[in-house]
Amino acid sequence: MATFQDKTNIKRISRRRKELLSLYATAAGFLYGVIGISDFVDVFNNYEEEKTSQEEVILALKRLAKTDEVEYSCFDDCIYGPHFLPKYPDDLEDARYVREQQKGKPRYMPDKEEFLRYLEPGYREPEKPYADLKAYILKHKLTENTGILGVDGDLMELHEMTQNGEKLTAVLEYFTDRGYRFSDINSVNSFMKVVANTHNNTRMYENNGFTPKEIFEQFERPKLQPLPVKPFPKVGRNEPCPCGSGLKYKKCHGK
Repeated sequence: MATFQDKTNIKRISRRRKELLSLYATAAGFLYGVIGISDFVDVFNNYEEEKTSQEEVILALKRLAKTDEVEYSCFDDCIYGPHFLPKYPDDLEDARYVREQQKGKPRYMPDKEEFLRYLEPGYREPEKPYADLKAYILKHKLTENTGILGVDGDLMELHEMTQNGEKLTAVLEYFTDRGYRFSDINSVNSFMKVVANTHNNTRMYENNGFTPKEIFEQFERPKLQPLPVKPFPKVGRNEPCPCGSGLKYKKCHGK
């Protein structure tokens, strides 16, 4: 089994320094799910004047984990948040999938104050899409259960599912299993439209902390080819849109 390697050519690390590195490891685990050590070094050095190194990070986090209860795990040159426990094969496989999806994507790097808010388990931002979804659920009386054992708890579960990249079909199954009542297919579709908005505005592990909307607006939309002034001849509604979005024409510029 792969483990972190001890380094002997590094100065003694103070307790204060280990705890500071641990705070950043915890926040990174909650925001990114899993992050490589070299990437973590870049994140830490972006926020702190006293820079760190891979050797210091490995030793500090490994040593602190031996004596303190921490929210992160260290394995195979990565830092894992509490949603991924490397000692369980399924969690390790899920984390490797996330790492594969993260490749080539930019990393969400808010200001320091915002980054450290992720020390709080369950912290979510932006909050408005979830507030809008809660308002929709209550307005349409989809459930009578309120509070942490009802809609608030369901939204917390939704947030965790979405962070982990669960599909919308799984989300709908969750809400129906929870007893949410829909009068007809139109009611389901209207509800899922609001759910889709929360999905598109949730910070995801596989997006390195960016939301799907941010990834599209900031990094994918600028790469799309502008459509010419004259419409494309004979573009079927079910054919790929000529702009290069990957969507069908009827779902993109053919609306």
